[in-house]
Amino acid sequence: MNLSSLVQMLWGRDAKFRFLLMAAVLLLFTLLGGRELWTQEHRWADIVAGMFYRQDFLHPYLGENTYYDKPLLSYWLIALLVKVGGAFTTWALRLPSALAGLLAIVSIYRLGSIISDKRLGLLAGWLLLTTFYFVFWARTSSADMLNLAGSLFAITWYYEKREHAGFFDYAVFFMIVALTSLCKGLIGAIVPLIAVLTDVVLRKSWKHYLSWRFFLSVVPALIVYLFPFWASSIWGGESYQQNGLYLVYKENILRYFQPFDHQGPIYTYFLYLPIYLLPWAVLFIPAVWGLRSRWSSMTLASKGMVWTLFILFAFFTLSGSRRSYYVLPMVPFAILVTADWVLAAQEFKRQLWSAALMMVSFVLLFIALDILPSWYYSQVGVERFATALKHEASKTQPWQTWNVVMLDAQSKLNFYLQLPPHTPHLGVHGSKRQEQTAASLLKTWPVLQHKPDHTIFISRKAYASLLQPFFLGYRKVEVPMHSSWSFLKKPDQNAPIAFIPN
Repeated sequence: MNLSSLVQMLWGRDAKFRFLLMAAVLLLFTLLGGRELWTQEHRWADIVAGMFYRQDFLHPYLGENTYYDKPLLSYWLIALLVKVGGAFTTWALRLPSALAGLLAIVSIYRLGSIISDKRLGLLAGWLLLTTFYFVFWARTSSADMLNLAGSLFAITWYYEKREHAGFFDYAVFFMIVALTSLCKGLIGAIVPLIAVLTDVVLRKSWKHYLSWRFFLSVVPALIVYLFPFWASSIWGGESYQQNGLYLVYKENILRYFQPFDHQGPIYTYFLYLPIYLLPWAVLFIPAVWGLRSRWSSMTLASKGMVWTLFILFAFFTLSGSRRSYYVLPMVPFAILVTADWVLAAQEFKRQLWSAALMMVSFVLLFIALDILPSWYYSQVGVERFATALKHEASKTQPWQTWNVVMLDAQSKLNFYLQLPPHTPHLGVHGSKRQEQTAASLLKTWPVLQHKPDHTIFISRKAYASLLQPFFLGYRKVEVPMHSSWSFLKKPDQNAPIAFIPN
């Protein structure tokens, strides 16, 4: 198939939305649970596991500590999937994000089709689907893709209903905003409201919304948004030390004006927006550069997407708290601006190059994010360690009857070993593990001198030689190294090790 035929099949005369939908399902869901837990994913795993352990779904804990930094809905979605599926797996952890990614693809297709035509919708959908960080976050357990998808869906709903909106249409819009805000925070309301206000100002249509239907439609959404916080304070919240609504204020408003962490430099998003658009930064940058020359010929709807992107960029940049992935909600609007620029070109060559890069990107993403991680972690990693440890420990007594103490071990082990939240996690003093000595570890972990019976100790390979004298007569369990990886000369110093009493 030549590139011209490919263009026609993806977003031209022969294009079908179902092609985009099938490709999205393939890329977002294939081997979704194959990769090991990645950094912050352990928080969602620990919090949801703690909810089931305590049978308390209104008060999130991270281990033994209260942790209401995020609203409850992202945890509830995972808990629902665990309950329905009957198993707490990495698949269940990531499925809400993958479904949100699919919703984002559908939404950007609809939005592009409304502001221009079906070609723009399909091209924007294909561009978003082949954006590295979009796929990465859609396959990661967190609230970030839920926030992106909910915001984009709310904006799409507004554009579809804006001409003849009634009470029901307003109510649905605000309900989507409320549910999105219950996933990550108030940013789920700010992004769609900025997009909507931008369109209202450009179209000078604000008088259309000055009606009792509009203002009354906010009430059901407000009730839904406030209900989880109210329920948390009323039922079983007497001993809970955090207030959910105060955390909303602290994490969203106070952090914006008086940041207490994540204080990236003012140029943070000038760097990370192009990075988060890879590989399409190669088109986005010239698309932005060319706005001045083609501004007079652009439609009002296309200008609306540009203004929305610029206002969002300014809003996030002016925040005192900046992190790389905070840029994620801007990505769909940058994609729409890019797609509009590609289709506006007089020459067809720009579309041909886009199609070629799109196919290369799709294949590489499928290999790099779907196939390789699943294959790699089937050979090495924490899950294999957990299986080996349970097998070895069960030779002496059932796994469930063992006590476990974690000596600066990786947090994700709680998930793979299905440990209760009260499992002791003992940290280490100092910033570098290689600077530790047997004496410093003994001072930090007095339990080494008086080890309780029926207790397994889990740590990291970096401490193996220092800990060995304290565990004479114990069996040591390490990650089984597959023969395919024997060429690796330097072992992973963070790899888990365990000591089981004989």
